[in-house]
Amino acid sequence: MVQNRDLMSEDDFLLIREQYVSPLSRRIDDWKSRLIDLSRRNNLLYFTPTKRGTLFVSQPNMETIFNRLVIRKRKMAFWYPPDEESSQSPLQSAHVSSITEKNKPAANQLVCNGMGKADLEKVLKNLYRRSLLDYRERGVRILHVSFGMLVWKEKETSEEVRSPLILVPIELTQESVKEPFFISVPPVEEEAILNPALQVKLKSVFKIELPPLPEYWEYQSLAQYFSAVTKLATELGWRVETTVVIGLFSFHKLVIYNDLDMNEAVIKRHPLIRAIAGIEKIPFTPNSLPEEKDVDLIQPPEKTFQVLDADSSQRVAIEYALRGQSFVIQGPPGTGKSQTIANIIAECIAHGKSVLFVSDKIAALEVVYKRLREAGLSSFCLELHSSKANKQEVVAELKRCLDEQLVPQKLPSEHDFKKMGELREKLNNYVAMLHQKRTPLQKSVYEILGELSRLECVPFIPIELPNIDSLTPQEMNELEDLMRQLKNVWQVVEETSFPWRGYLGNNYNVEIRSELSTLLDNTLITIEALREESENFAIQLGLNAPTTFDEIKWLI
Repeated sequence: MVQNRDLMSEDDFLLIREQYVSPLSRRIDDWKSRLIDLSRRNNLLYFTPTKRGTLFVSQPNMETIFNRLVIRKRKMAFWYPPDEESSQSPLQSAHVSSITEKNKPAANQLVCNGMGKADLEKVLKNLYRRSLLDYRERGVRILHVSFGMLVWKEKETSEEVRSPLILVPIELTQESVKEPFFISVPPVEEEAILNPALQVKLKSVFKIELPPLPEYWEYQSLAQYFSAVTKLATELGWRVETTVVIGLFSFHKLVIYNDLDMNEAVIKRHPLIRAIAGIEKIPFTPNSLPEEKDVDLIQPPEKTFQVLDADSSQRVAIEYALRGQSFVIQGPPGTGKSQTIANIIAECIAHGKSVLFVSDKIAALEVVYKRLREAGLSSFCLELHSSKANKQEVVAELKRCLDEQLVPQKLPSEHDFKKMGELREKLNNYVAMLHQKRTPLQKSVYEILGELSRLECVPFIPIELPNIDSLTPQEMNELEDLMRQLKNVWQVVEETSFPWRGYLGNNYNVEIRSELSTLLDNTLITIEALREESENFAIQLGLNAPTTFDEIKWLI
């Protein structure tokens, strides 16, 4: 049974819809809700001017500005009001009046009422810095001139809300510090846009659509379009204001929203989208994919078209791409991600495939294009993000690439490819030998060199270890234990006053110990007798008793 939505509350309708909507549709709706902001934070819907980021243009009129910027593709400079003067004499006032007459705005200059020269310059510099920074980092134009405001009412509260109607992307430029700022439409973004956030809001809440913008403004004027919008607004109890506002508006994610909305049926059928949404699993057979150690076996030199250096992990990523696998490349800056992307594109070109490279940051696009250009592949690249490219230049570039007769470079001979393979095999053998475990110590040369590098600051002591090439891991551990024991007494041993310093005896047994003990006892008796005799002798001479051998020698 189908129920009439008009007879149900909004909550009941949403509950019934939730029961019948597929999980994939709910997931796409969730994605769409994340891409668009219909709250009061969105300045495209709830327009709120700011002191440092909004300019209201009062002259020329709206249609004159639109025709000059959009249709005639001309620049428009700002009119700077004269500096304010205070406490002037009548003669000075008359002089200032004559200057003001000379400084009247020209017919094609933009006048912002209610702003002095200093405030106007602050706002323009702020808009210039913020828009330029955003464009350099993300390649997105956020500076727009808005033509007209739709004053509509909230459905629940009847509160009046102002939303920009037509948005035209612009750029601020200044020929020199002393020259005024002027605005122009960038060549690559020459079309006016109907506020996309407002369209979504009106369609989702009020179930109405604004009249579409004309494809060619030469056949329908701005005034005629606003007449159609005003007619619709009047029927709803709304109104249209013919205001011109310059400010920062960001809605680049709405392009993705519209893509999801208009192509939802196609998107739902794509296996990758279904996998991301958790509806299906992409068939993945890791056993058929190469590992780093096997990449040389499946990429012979004569079938490799990489234009930049690549290590084994990067070459595996390239092979995954050539096999049509979906994967993620992760790594900190400087690990060769853009280099790998450039190699993937080069390999795809060699295999007759086309590649669409998309990035949220314009710097990533420029880095990859620079690498391909330096490799001589610029003729196969079409830049769609450059600020220097408009539609005409894009078409001209396509024609140039189609007409260009590229001269094939001389390929290496079969002998050269064979030599490359032999050299690569030698390098691989070197690496294998470097990491091979050696008997009897069971360590590789790579491990030994690593341990030696950690001992770089340790003093070198030249000692002879016999049969070092036959050391086993057990014997090595015993030597390390011995060194640890020696470490505890080494500080005493290395002192110059150590009694045994210089002893070179190879054997130390019980017999030597007994003989040495007897000699030491006799020496102690002799020293005691010498002490008594020297003390008596010193007393007879009226001197102090000697306490050291040097004093005894002096006394004698």
